Amino acid sequence: MKLTLLAVLSFFTCMIAVSSLRLLAPRVGLMDHPGGRKDHAASTPLVGGLAIFLTLSTSLIFHGWTPWHAGFLVGISIIVACGAQDDRHEISSVLRLVFQVLAGLVMVKFAGVRLGTVGDLVGTGPIGLWVFVVPMTVFAVCGVINAFNMVDGTDGACGTLAFIAFGLYAWVALQSGLNTQAAVLVVFAGAVLGFLLFNLRFPWQPRARVFLGDAGSTLIGFALGWFAIDLTQGTGRTFPPIAALWVVVIPLCDTVSLMVRRLAAGRSPFSADRQHLHHLLLNLGLSPGQVTLVFAGLGLVTGLIGVGGWQLDVPEPVLFGLFVGLFVVYHLFMRVYWARHARLTSVRPANDSTFADGGNHSVGKSSSLRQKP
Repeated sequence: MKLTLLAVLSFFTCMIAVSSLRLLAPRVGLMDHPGGRKDHAASTPLVGGLAIFLTLSTSLIFHGWTPWHAGFLVGISIIVACGAQDDRHEISSVLRLVFQVLAGLVMVKFAGVRLGTVGDLVGTGPIGLWVFVVPMTVFAVCGVINAFNMVDGTDGACGTLAFIAFGLYAWVALQSGLNTQAAVLVVFAGAVLGFLLFNLRFPWQPRARVFLGDAGSTLIGFALGWFAIDLTQGTGRTFPPIAALWVVVIPLCDTVSLMVRRLAAGRSPFSADRQHLHHLLLNLGLSPGQVTLVFAGLGLVTGLIGVGGWQLDVPEPVLFGLFVGLFVVYHLFMRVYWARHARLTSVRPANDSTFADGGNHSVGKSSSLRQKP
């Protein structure tokens, strides 16, 4: 009952925060304007992430102040400050990475949340990280941050994936007796749902009224990276790391596959293009709303594979093998599709937009649409 009330309060608090920040956004330069590689039709406030941050910060202040809470609040504050500045005036990928690494170090050094083992991936027992604990923890968190930043490409996609992931992690925390983590996860789920009322498309709302912004997508990525580690490491934790990865596998597959393909083409892994999963789905003729439904379905199925595998005692090597298999299939499919797409567009007349990107999709703000990775 307490957690339900917490979720409801977070939901309404975030709705109020979004409504207030929407009015303030034009004055502080937090607007995403159409033009260039951006396909949305109207200037839109980039305040969704700030509203979620304010909701969470309020909850943390009133529900405890341990080193864990302090470390988490400092970490997300660093991420949101960097993201908000990036939303106002685009900053370099190197500087963004510096802030992400700093937040990861806060997580390790002050909150004590660290990746000590990746679990029993090959059936020989848990694989420890020894002297690589700190760098691997920071690397893992930065990976999830950037994965969710890159998946924020159509109205509601990132938020819907996040809502599902926070909900599943909250259930895992409850089953594991981690009440502090469960409370924060429930707050996140309620806040994200409040934001989605302004970001999803409805019959009375034909386009998003607010976007997450980089502040929001990176905040979500940092939080999910934090809990993917926190729920799997330490005394009494039985949720395996590979199961936690299944909950966020869609953004991870999309990001890693894209970076591998960029490197194979001799380009920087952080260069901009339009070869994300949401671009493929839009090319196939799906509307932005349908793309979000596909993401929601994929996120729910893969998340349930991870959590269900844990509950049913599926061996970790099996979950790991399926995880690797999913990535290989996904990567090969994307590589073949985009190679074929490039060949077709190179031989068609310039005015033939059958397979061309950048149609009137009215997609939401994303890294790639702002000429970022």
